[in-house]
Amino acid sequence: MTKATLEPARTTNSATPEGRQTSVLNSVSALFTMTLARQARSRRLLVLSLLYILPIGFAVLIRHNDAGWRGPTAGYEPAFAEFLLIFNLIPQALLPLTALVYASGMIQDEIEEQTITYLLIRPLPRWTIYIAKLLATLIVTIALTAAFTALTFLVIGWGQPDYWRSGGLERMGKTIVLFALSLTAYNALFGLMSLLMRRAILLGVGYIILLEGFVSNIDFVIRKATVVYYFRVLSERWLNLGHADKFSIDLSTAPDVRDCLLVLIVSSLTAMVLAALLMGSREFRVKTPEGS
Repeated sequence: MTKATLEPARTTNSATPEGRQTSVLNSVSALFTMTLARQARSRRLLVLSLLYILPIGFAVLIRHNDAGWRGPTAGYEPAFAEFLLIFNLIPQALLPLTALVYASGMIQDEIEEQTITYLLIRPLPRWTIYIAKLLATLIVTIALTAAFTALTFLVIGWGQPDYWRSGGLERMGKTIVLFALSLTAYNALFGLMSLLMRRAILLGVGYIILLEGFVSNIDFVIRKATVVYYFRVLSERWLNLGHADKFSIDLSTAPDVRDCLLVLIVSSLTAMVLAALLMGSREFRVKTPEGS
């Protein structure tokens, strides 16, 4: 008979508070990486990329009609193309649509594909699941917008040395920053909306058309509930575009830069916190093979 040696059980790292914290961080990091890869490979990226080609195509058409490819002495006006495409089409239509398409599917896709259960059984606080997926979505949408915005600027200013000497490159960088700020607000809003209702994308489309597309252009107090209004005020104050009258914005009464940033940041954080809390308390119904 062999003699059994009794040793006290060793405490694993996962049993200590530090070990549990490390385990949670590793799980959140893995979820973030998985979501980032999934969002980057989704068909949404292809569809939205095709939409972002529209401003580039319009820029080419404007230059072709005005013979702008032959140099700065032709009839081409880069400022007109920039105003029409960069500061109208992209922020008023493409930015909110990009956020809606991605943010509305963060959790809903998991429900439809019946994979939400695998996330919920992980040893993770539920709110961290939402935050990880939201951060990954922000990175993908901001990267997508930044790349195509830069390409649109380059097409507009190609062969136009005066355009770049007048601050074209600086405007491009600042505009991408403002787009990122707007996308953060949109993603936070539509992410919260997706947890409140199943067909959030339909309400989101209505919001984009009615508020961001129509109400934001009317000089009335309700326009301050739109993201594009604060984008326009920030772009006027930070970039000195001189387009305030075209948007019916009176800069003498409009919010200053600090107030605009405060509104966008606070509203974004509020929507993120509410969505994270809702993620922690909501019950998710998953379809079964029997359809129940």
